[in-house]
Amino acid sequence: MSTMPIDLTPFDAVLLDLDGTIYHEEHPLPGAIEFIRRLERENRKFACLTNHTSSPARIAARLARMGVTIDESHIYTAGAAACDYVLENWPNNPSVFNLATEGVQQMLEGRVRWANGPDDSCDAIICGTFVSKYATEDRQRIALAILRANRATKLIGCCADRVYPSPRGIEFGSGAFTHMLAYAASVTTPIFCGKPEPIFFRELCERLRVAPERCLLIGDNLESDIAGGKRMGMRTILTLTGVTHESNLDALRESGNPNLPDQVISDLSCLI
Repeated sequence: MSTMPIDLTPFDAVLLDLDGTIYHEEHPLPGAIEFIRRLERENRKFACLTNHTSSPARIAARLARMGVTIDESHIYTAGAAACDYVLENWPNNPSVFNLATEGVQQMLEGRVRWANGPDDSCDAIICGTFVSKYATEDRQRIALAILRANRATKLIGCCADRVYPSPRGIEFGSGAFTHMLAYAASVTTPIFCGKPEPIFFRELCERLRVAPERCLLIGDNLESDIAGGKRMGMRTILTLTGVTHESNLDALRESGNPNLPDQVISDLSCLI
């Protein structure tokens, strides 16, 4: 396990996972603030990544309450990736049904036409999680009716996460919600835009104007962070402050899985 400060000069951008790497629940993790300040001091391109279905602005406000000050321009969410996907694939005033979050509503306000009922034309439905005023039972029924009536409507999940942790415990994730709706509507290929999908990393790298293979990705999740980054040719560092433990790495090594991280650290203080 590495404890040496890392030389960042070979990389054009540093990509940092948020939950489990920068913070846990409502508290910054060891070395997180100091490492972000190092990136700012050295004037390096960086982005903080999350499969959250909200907007970068809302995530920035949440981080600020923890004492982690990051401008929203440095934050990229699965919700933002879903919005980017819609705007790129339907550039001419698309019709969208929001089954996601207030953040999605804000990011697309004035840039799309909102579908509101089962008889409205609809290019895409963006699906988030159950815990949103845009994902009420009534709106779920409307989304189902739209999909069953119009096979051309695309179902877009913010991310494919099965579950996510909250103060209440384990919650149904965007992926679970999207697959439920897809099954009910006989949609065989929903589109997912969060980590570890290539869509997410391509959109982010285009925003940063960097090549994926010139990026360093640091995260706590072997599947969504490490595997997603390696698939894009990124160098990866696993931090053991989140969902992955040493036992998970041992199992991965024994299985011969190619998605092992290039480096393992206990927390971000190892990189300062």
